[in-house]
Amino acid sequence: MTGRARDGAAAPRGTEIQSVARAATVLGLVVDSGGGLTTTEIAKITGMTVSTVHRLAHTLVSGNLLCRDATSDRFLPGPLLLRLARRSLGASGVPEAADVLKDLADRTGETASIGLRRGDDVLVVLSVPSTRPLRYTGRPGERTPLLATAIGMAIVAFGPDPLDEAAAVLTRSGRGGPDAWPAESDLLTTQFRGYAVLDDPHDEALRAVAAPVVATGDVVRMAVEIQGPVSRLPEDALDEVGALVRSAADALEGLPVSMAFGEF
Repeated sequence: MTGRARDGAAAPRGTEIQSVARAATVLGLVVDSGGGLTTTEIAKITGMTVSTVHRLAHTLVSGNLLCRDATSDRFLPGPLLLRLARRSLGASGVPEAADVLKDLADRTGETASIGLRRGDDVLVVLSVPSTRPLRYTGRPGERTPLLATAIGMAIVAFGPDPLDEAAAVLTRSGRGGPDAWPAESDLLTTQFRGYAVLDDPHDEALRAVAAPVVATGDVVRMAVEIQGPVSRLPEDALDEVGALVRSAADALEGLPVSMAFGEF
């Protein structure tokens, strides 16, 4: 196999500049690796030749986008890349979103989370755990089927054509039969209440309450929820709790949190 053919794995698309596209690939791999990568490891992952990776990586080091650990020869994020990351985080709305979740967790006593839609799943991106001994801890990074979560129910219920969307999601998942009707009923109830309530299908003692975060143009891509024991979230307390969750969702409107974690 020629070097050119091997490097084709990282070839640019359209009008991209090949060297820039390859450099971006290397940066992404190093950032996502956690503990850094060697030249050989990068070449193996990308299909680029070792000499190509060597030139790219050392160019990135000279520009302070990467640095090299002298003991392990692994490339790590450099000072300029870290500075850019800090500035990007500051403009992402994530710190402000974390403050909103902290306030919601303090006011309700339960774990508060933000989730984004990813296809037919929900991705939990931020959580602030309850401080109570018996609590749901939250799992940032976890993906769950869309209609199996209160966050997903809130996103679908307040989006365009929620019933058709729910039917389409259930059909794609192979659950488009009679069991789709309870989901439609839940969506209508969610619209009436202004918030979604869903008991964990795997743990009937766990309950979640979620409200949608409406973006510009009435687009709903994410929602905020609290989750805790049913005993602390009984039916007669749901309106009060739902109002607190809706207030948090309102506070999150306008923050570019979904952009910080990529589009769905």
